[in-house]
Amino acid sequence: MTEPVNIYSDYDPFARVYNQHWGNEFTPRVFPLIEQLILRQLPAGASILDLCCGTGQMAQTLTALGYRVVGLDGSAEMLRFARENAPDAEFIHADARSFELPETCDAVICVFDSLNHIMTVEELTTVFRNVYAVLKDGGPFFFDLNMEPGYGLTWNDNFGIVEDDHICIVRTSYSPSERIARFDATVMLLENGWQRTDFALLQKCYSAAEVLSALGTAGFGVIESYALDERQGLTGLTEEADRAYFLCRKSATSPAD
Repeated sequence: MTEPVNIYSDYDPFARVYNQHWGNEFTPRVFPLIEQLILRQLPAGASILDLCCGTGQMAQTLTALGYRVVGLDGSAEMLRFARENAPDAEFIHADARSFELPETCDAVICVFDSLNHIMTVEELTTVFRNVYAVLKDGGPFFFDLNMEPGYGLTWNDNFGIVEDDHICIVRTSYSPSERIARFDATVMLLENGWQRTDFALLQKCYSAAEVLSALGTAGFGVIESYALDERQGLTGLTEEADRAYFLCRKSATSPAD
């Protein structure tokens, strides 16, 4: 197993705000898709890797249903909240680009556009290879990604959150030419007085073709891609989709070189 890393320490100041305002909001949105596409095909008590698990709300939901969950994240502070939220899950501090597990898993999920934080196709392919390695034969891998229409729609905005013990001011932007989104934030936490931290988080916008190619290189064969329509539910992925959902499975053959 890889040693703990601090490569995602920039996410640490955001953990408390994310835990309160983002994790609980996103989980109910995506869980029905996980239930529909993955959980109905898994045996009771199956093992699930929650890759880039953040503050553990999805792990909390899955362990409450009896699944054995391993959550992996590169932010130590995110994991501190995750352990509080999902005490029945196991959590590992590691980098999605270089992790290993001692045992294979029945399924892997990676949601809340976590893989958009992987900034090159080469590194994204490496993550997919790592996932392939820890999956049991036939095991499903489900993940989502922000797509270009979504960045154009929601990533040129400013907003703030003000609570008694924390303040968060966010400025988002998106560069179509670079296909890079930027999340600039100022967080103030009331801890022995007000403590201020300024940081920036980046996301990379990938095309569906890039994602499918990277999955194929990693060894995944049959790959399904979806969009979510508020009225129709899951539909086939189109160029107009603001978020894409991918489902693939590990075959019994070795991944391509």
